[in-house]
Amino acid sequence: MTKVKDIILNFGEEIKKNIDKFDVFIKKYKAVSQTSQIPTTAYMNWGIELAQSGKIEEAIEKFQTATLMANKNPGVYINLGIAFMKEKNYEEAIKNFRQAIHIDKYNAKAYALWASALSEIGDLKGAIDIYKLAQKYDSRDPDIYLNWGISLARSGKKREAAEKFKKSVSLNPVNPVTSFLWGLILFEDAKYQEAISKFSHSLIYSQDKYDATYYISLCHLKLNNYEAAIRHAKEAIKANKTNCDAYIVLADAYLKTCEEEKCLDTFVKADSDAVTNTQFFINWGLALQHYHRIDESREKFNKALMLEPNNVIILFNLGVNYLLSKEYTQAQEFFEHVLEITPDHSQALFNLGALSFDREDYNKALEYYKKSLQLDKKNTRIYYNMANCYYKAGDLDNAAAYFKKCIEYCPDLTQAYISYAHLLADKGEAQEAARKARSAYLMDKNSCYTNFAAGAVYLKLNRYDDALERFRASIKINPDYYIAQLGIAEAYCRKKLYEKSLAVFDTLSEQIQHTNEYMNILYLVLCEISNDDTASQSVVNYALKYCNKFLEQYNNDKVLEIKNILTEKTHQFEVDK
Repeated sequence: MTKVKDIILNFGEEIKKNIDKFDVFIKKYKAVSQTSQIPTTAYMNWGIELAQSGKIEEAIEKFQTATLMANKNPGVYINLGIAFMKEKNYEEAIKNFRQAIHIDKYNAKAYALWASALSEIGDLKGAIDIYKLAQKYDSRDPDIYLNWGISLARSGKKREAAEKFKKSVSLNPVNPVTSFLWGLILFEDAKYQEAISKFSHSLIYSQDKYDATYYISLCHLKLNNYEAAIRHAKEAIKANKTNCDAYIVLADAYLKTCEEEKCLDTFVKADSDAVTNTQFFINWGLALQHYHRIDESREKFNKALMLEPNNVIILFNLGVNYLLSKEYTQAQEFFEHVLEITPDHSQALFNLGALSFDREDYNKALEYYKKSLQLDKKNTRIYYNMANCYYKAGDLDNAAAYFKKCIEYCPDLTQAYISYAHLLADKGEAQEAARKARSAYLMDKNSCYTNFAAGAVYLKLNRYDDALERFRASIKINPDYYIAQLGIAEAYCRKKLYEKSLAVFDTLSEQIQHTNEYMNILYLVLCEISNDDTASQSVVNYALKYCNKFLEQYNNDKVLEIKNILTEKTHQFEVDK
């Protein structure tokens, strides 16, 4: 994320037009009257130009020369203080601002800069007190409110900071820095739409278009306005191709719109063109992990770890990575390392619980979840996972209690309704189970997964027509969601509509035919047909065809047994003729 730029105020007058003409003053300044304003202004302007070109030490020398010529000129001390500010020599800066005030006790600019220097050394309370004096002597200077706002923001007083930025903008609308900083305050308060307005205002007057455009794209990403996020991220990249932050936003927006190729290509492009950092490799790793490219994502996380070996975020994500690949020993080591650095890391405890859950050690999982819950009592995922632990352990009453708590804390967590519905179905409470399933898909009508999950509950309740309706709704949302197509095949099978069930398998691609889900449902259908004495000859022949296809890929004794039963049935059909 782009850092807020240092703000140094320039109170100089017209810059000198010919530096060579001032050489004489270097040699003869002691002979010049201290009240001579012409050489004083010349050296002061010379110092201002040197400071603007980055030659701070030379600038300080010229300002000090000017103070010897006219020690009653507050402007000289103000500029000398600014130069020391640029050198981060805040004590000397404060000394010079106070000298300016000693000469002119009503000089609001000197007070404002003194306050700014106090803010830099961490004396935020003192800074705010001095800003009040600056305001007292000049309530119309926008720079006073700008720097006052910065100090307030640093002390965590965001609301008051926003008020100062607002006042500064009202006095000087064309300063892009003020509206940009105001936008940052709004962004940090998650007021993204308002922040967009301020960043857009900053863009009008700013020559550097990158920072404001980047934050606009980030705001749109937070608001789930993915097309706008993509558009503005591309504009930010045009403004500065070497900053990787906008690439991260662009890739994340593509991830949200399910454009895998564009998402990953964005990271590759950034790795080639931009200056990358730790966060870049973390996000790249997360994107690859999202697309189940576990080994590649691990490589990116390890790159990030080389940059920051004790970064808790990287260590945590590597633990997740190993957890996803079921390499439990390595996952545990990373999560425990996270806890060594941050003992109250509730998510690491949570994932150790998930690790124990995957190992089917439900009691150990519950121990971790309870510790995590003590640190994060409003985390609905903990309640949800604890409910699943009790469910798997056969403690249905405790499972039901935690599903209820989960729904109470997060009424729109559809997965909690679905899991609770399955539990109710197991307890024989069919009507209530159906109600929970219906609540889930009504809350999330546009989710292919939620519709499918509700259909799975209806299957368990033997409400096959309701199940078919949900599976079809899922496919309508996403025609490529083959899991829902397999659900239709199972529902037809349960209704003994075997030809319709097997016809579904005819429509599935060869790639899907190699998945475990495909094999499991096909085996279930073949098994049902082999055990059904009422199955017709055409159905048995249809099933035999799929037995042969199955056995071509896998040598499975159970399928071979089903094939033998079906073959015997075909012989019986011939005998009956």
